[in-house]
Amino acid sequence: MSVRHFLYLVATDQKKGWGIQVLKSVLGLLSCLYGFVVLIIGWAYRGGLFRTIRLARPVVSVGNMTLGGVGKTPLVELIAAALKEKNIKPVVLIRGYMSPICSRKSGVGRRSLSDEARMLVASLGDVPVLVGADRVKNAVNFLKGHTADIFLLDDGFQHRRIFRQLDIVAIDATDPWGNGCLIPRGILREPFRALRRAHMVVLTKTDLGGSNVPQIKARLQTLGLTLPVIETIHQPCALVDVRLKTTTSMSFLKGKTICSFCSIGHPKTFEMTLVNLGAQLAKSFSFIDHHVYEEDDIARIARYCQADGIDTVVTTQKDAVKLEQWLRFFPASFKVLSLQIKISIVKGKEEFFERIDHLLQR
Repeated sequence: MSVRHFLYLVATDQKKGWGIQVLKSVLGLLSCLYGFVVLIIGWAYRGGLFRTIRLARPVVSVGNMTLGGVGKTPLVELIAAALKEKNIKPVVLIRGYMSPICSRKSGVGRRSLSDEARMLVASLGDVPVLVGADRVKNAVNFLKGHTADIFLLDDGFQHRRIFRQLDIVAIDATDPWGNGCLIPRGILREPFRALRRAHMVVLTKTDLGGSNVPQIKARLQTLGLTLPVIETIHQPCALVDVRLKTTTSMSFLKGKTICSFCSIGHPKTFEMTLVNLGAQLAKSFSFIDHHVYEEDDIARIARYCQADGIDTVVTTQKDAVKLEQWLRFFPASFKVLSLQIKISIVKGKEEFFERIDHLLQR
């Protein structure tokens, strides 16, 4: 287990013991320091010490308040697809690079595209995805030789350097605030009051976390917010053979004994989705969010499946883009499937798209 994974388990209160309690106290002090830094940054932007830059096109930011798989990237996909249908040209701005990762085998650091960036590039087709930390520079340079009607800022709520006409914050209905603590003691990226900057809230996975929706809305009201609250679900839409790039009917999973693996913020929701589709889940292999797969990881999954006579593994769309070099560990007859998920708006759809359309009519 990596240090990063261990600390995430501590931050989400999945580790117990007296030693863990001492560590939590230390992390709590670090959270206070982190919160102070966030406060100073916010003050600097409000006071004009840090400059906010307006791009030459409208900007819609899609972000979140917590670490983990909230669903902001599928939400960007949904917006981009809807704009394309209206012959509007969106361009995605994403930081898109992971920190240098040190391979356990080679010890050599390597820098690669983030899972979200790979997924967007793979799924959006001809929609430009501009990857890089300096998103202002990327946008300005793009407009020198190309046309764009609107910029979609992925993971943009904390990226305050770019002025946005619409600030959308996605909140996971199954785990909206974690334990309520800031990083590193918890998974909150900013204090709850930061939601006052938002123009719209999108609740994701409301089919799985529906019981939490009333209390989330009540919590938002404590800030005096009157912003729209849109409700969505993560809807399975396709099973794709990772090796053959072909689509398999989702009915294939009914009664089928499978293994699953993923490296997302909330693996339990992925497992619940597979079970709801009728799969018999023999074992689920879970890794820390944004895990970089190594040979040993995939070999372990393959060995388990072969030992138990399981011929099918299912992973997420986000993980599938990282598997090309590891498919050789699975026999040719073995199915490696990716469950494709789309966000579907179940409440507030008209208002959601009206707010975006309004930006383009200015």
